[in-house]
Amino acid sequence: MTHSHTPVQLHGAAARRALLNAGALLVLASITPLINAGLGLGALYDVHWSQRTFHYTALVRIGVGIVVFFWLPWLVIARTPLGRVSPRQRMLHRCAAVSCGALSLCATDPDASLGHAGTVVTGVTLAWLAVEVCRSHGVTLERASREKSPRLRNAEAYKLAKRVFAFCMIGGALSFLGVQALRWFDVDALPVMGDQLAAIGVKSPVDLLAALVVAVAVEDVVIVAATAALMTAAGRPAWQIYTTVCVIEVALHAYFGAPALGMLFFALGRLSIFLRHGRVLPLIIGHAVFDLIGGLLMPLPLHHRLLAAIPVAITIGTVEARLLKMFAEPSARGAAV
Repeated sequence: MTHSHTPVQLHGAAARRALLNAGALLVLASITPLINAGLGLGALYDVHWSQRTFHYTALVRIGVGIVVFFWLPWLVIARTPLGRVSPRQRMLHRCAAVSCGALSLCATDPDASLGHAGTVVTGVTLAWLAVEVCRSHGVTLERASREKSPRLRNAEAYKLAKRVFAFCMIGGALSFLGVQALRWFDVDALPVMGDQLAAIGVKSPVDLLAALVVAVAVEDVVIVAATAALMTAAGRPAWQIYTTVCVIEVALHAYFGAPALGMLFFALGRLSIFLRHGRVLPLIIGHAVFDLIGGLLMPLPLHHRLLAAIPVAITIGTVEARLLKMFAEPSARGAAV
């Protein structure tokens, strides 16, 4: 995998293959969540889905699991010939790829009882597949920073994660306000979800953590970073990249109802940061922190959420001050010398 500052540019057949792989990754990562979001949106309009619909949904999940099971080991095997890696690394990487693919496939069976472990492994495996696909094209999802000092690199990552968190806040706030407004006006033609955690099947803290891991793995690594990186390498214009990612991101939140349009800013901000800086880690951190805080506050009544936001803001401010002080200490010592 390349670590240069300049993004890879592919041409001809290589560009077409990268674009095809980007589309395949996008389908694998988003098809099941999109179906679930569509089912949730239909439920808002009192659509009664037949049992056959859920049967086909299960078949789609199994199909995704089968493709991932074969695609990931194939890429890892191609990347780990004996001439490039040691026998130990070769065996470790290949066994891990096969194991993750097998567990992801088993997780598609509702009777397999893998529970949260299966959910997490599925999300992480999709993210790993995205990394391997990008690597096979010489594309990196974590571009090397121009900062040579580890502390300065960490400071840069922190600032980017802070911006990601801000965009997540904007998108989440707009969607939340949209939900509240439509509830207030009680527009029959525009129903909205009752509770987001219930809509996505989160009933316990463990459910929340599993959903968080899958969200950042699928949305940030695959849908935003890998899709954008591969489309950029294939020479696609920015408007196509923004349209592709933003449409998928908004559609993934269709269970909100019409307020899902607020998630457009959620997608735009994260994608713009990745396209400009080429770093996926800040996306993961900012999104994960936002989802964690939101998931913990969401079960509370609205006025309790507002009260709880005060200590949360104080805690975040305190942590930020300590981090900024830690990042600034080496510079201050260097200036003193």
